[in-house]
Amino acid sequence: MKINDEMLDRLGTYFVYHAVYDTYGITFENFVERWLRGILEV
Repeated sequence: MKINDEMLDRLGTYFVYHAVYDTYGITFENFVERWLRGILEV
């Protein structure tokens, strides 16, 4: 599944701002996959 660049940029900003890796230990790639599958709501 392809994700548009603007949404990817927004997810990246959220990921960094909320320190997702430091807090939950998941990579950005895994974060995006979970969001695409509907496991995460941003």
